[in-house]
Amino acid sequence: MMKIEELKQILKGQKPAPHVFLLWGEEAFLRAHYKKQLVAFLSPDVMEDLNVFTFEGKSYNLNQVDEAIEALPVMAEKKLLVFDDSLIFKPDGRTGAKAEYREYWEQRLKDIPPYVYIIFNEKEIDKRSALLKWVDKEEVCVEFSFLGEEEMVRWTVGLFKNLGKQIAPGDARYLNEITPAGMMVVRREAEKLVAYAGDRPQVVRRDIEEMVSPELEGRVFDMVACILRKDASTALRLLDDLFALKTEPNEILGAIVYNADKLLQTKLMAADGADKNQIMSKLKISPFAASKFLRDCTKYSVEQLRVLVKRLAETDGFIKSNSMDNDMLVSLLVSELSTIE
Repeated sequence: MMKIEELKQILKGQKPAPHVFLLWGEEAFLRAHYKKQLVAFLSPDVMEDLNVFTFEGKSYNLNQVDEAIEALPVMAEKKLLVFDDSLIFKPDGRTGAKAEYREYWEQRLKDIPPYVYIIFNEKEIDKRSALLKWVDKEEVCVEFSFLGEEEMVRWTVGLFKNLGKQIAPGDARYLNEITPAGMMVVRREAEKLVAYAGDRPQVVRRDIEEMVSPELEGRVFDMVACILRKDASTALRLLDDLFALKTEPNEILGAIVYNADKLLQTKLMAADGADKNQIMSKLKISPFAASKFLRDCTKYSVEQLRVLVKRLAETDGFIKSNSMDNDMLVSLLVSELSTIE
């Protein structure tokens, strides 16, 4: 796959631009950044409304796509088609695009007129996809993974500087630890913190603690830890905090399942010799989340984690389909899981 540095060379005109670009990966901020640059670089100088076409999701009109590709540019030398989350690089018809879309592109991409440029901006792909392998070989495919922990800390410090404030590296790290979903979320929180700081030149830990709420998965991570060490009272207190924040019971249950499953998978992968980068890539998690799961999975046995994941799977469907009060059901589940030997 192409490196980001090579993509930068294309954007600077130092390398010829291919006709098809695939941008994908978990780091949505970087994908959005380079997609914006590519759209500006590849769009014609005139009549953009008639020469630039955007398609969102996996259910668009293929006849409209064909018409956009086949028709000559209007008073310009090129035209651009942009697809967001088309899912054509996921062969599974349940989670990816339908077979008719994948079959269309398998033929269509081999016959792109010289005046047409296409950008696929995808959050999810399957690396086994034959279509992905073809694009990677014939055109341009760039993966935007989460940055490493130190890179994220440096980027966060620089972000605050660009926003007119200072932040200590340790506080930048703390902000990333409680918002582990990547650069997009960190930027949103940084803008909020800069506004909150007012005339003060520096954002400090106290500002973060007062203004930034840890994401749901982070709060539930602590709850799962309490469940595993049989601390029912603390687990239920954390659950009550989530209810006070008007968090939906099904969201809480989903986050419990997510955290328990990631702990188990991390434990198994680490036992097989996987390093942090491999775990990040396989589980699609940030470096801060990977560090957290690696640290805590050592506290529990594989059997403990298997029992928890199995019990959650058994009760998930029951809770979602039961007519009882869902807050009560989730509370009973947390209490029960905290006492299972």
